[in-house]
Amino acid sequence: MAHGNPEPGPALAGPAVGPAVPSTHAPAPLGLSGFLYGLAVALIWGAQPVVASFGYKAGMTALDLTMLRFAVSGLLMLPMFIRRGVGNACGVGWKRAAVFVLLAGPLYNMVLIGGLQWAPATHSSLIYPAFTPIFTALIARLLLDGRQRIPLMGLALLVAGVLTVKLGAILHPVAGANPEAWRGDILFASAALMWSVYTVLMRRWNTEPLAVVAVVQVGGLLYLPFYFYFEGLSVFRLDTTALAVQTLYMGVIVSVISVLFFNLAVRLLGPKAAMFTALMPVVGVGLAVAVLGEPLTMSLMLGMVLIVVGLFIALKKK
Repeated sequence: MAHGNPEPGPALAGPAVGPAVPSTHAPAPLGLSGFLYGLAVALIWGAQPVVASFGYKAGMTALDLTMLRFAVSGLLMLPMFIRRGVGNACGVGWKRAAVFVLLAGPLYNMVLIGGLQWAPATHSSLIYPAFTPIFTALIARLLLDGRQRIPLMGLALLVAGVLTVKLGAILHPVAGANPEAWRGDILFASAALMWSVYTVLMRRWNTEPLAVVAVVQVGGLLYLPFYFYFEGLSVFRLDTTALAVQTLYMGVIVSVISVLFFNLAVRLLGPKAAMFTALMPVVGVGLAVAVLGEPLTMSLMLGMVLIVVGLFIALKKK
């Protein structure tokens, strides 16, 4: 879940552009287009746990899925990386580039989708988006402006939503539930922490978003030699349709197309484009239940409502 991008996409977002003077003749198509772009981003990011779960069902591992993602996205972003300058890592600087790749590159992807080995996609769809703004607010308070206001009401609802999901799973476990789902939940929260540090450092270092995207995707290519050395080519003996779906979705749709769509949404709608990320839990849980057949419990529904409302409040305060 190039992910999913819970910090309203600071790694992807362009500058917010809005009219200097309110006008009654604002072109409606621009607002509609921005809405459609934002909705597409929510669908793409929200569906990521479900698509990755299909990869697991086809016999792939987190290592395989990460290789497929960065092999494609890295090559697609390579021309931009070269054009912007290899010597200074697209203007980011190699030391900072290394930090960004560590936090948002292959390791991050393996932690995020690796949790699906133990926990259901519904947990990923709720826990990751909930913890990201919590961690981001706290880390930003430490590393950015210490006077920065923390949206306490929104964060409280996010915590309440996660606790509702977890307590429901413990007190009223569903048949067939993995007793080690907590391992996956910890990985989802860890991925949220990694992404939060990544986005706050982007703001602290005042880096250009698309340059960082290019650095992270191209930097992910460094993972490939290690993968092939230890894993070999066995993944390519799996079902070709499943391989094609994972490669297209993770490597192109999540890593490249959603980047473009989010930037277009921000350009057309301004900061309120970030509100679409609050739809990710609804999309993820809905698809996990409808497509994967995961159970929809009362605690899951209540937790989802609390998290979505908390996300709207937390994002609105930004």
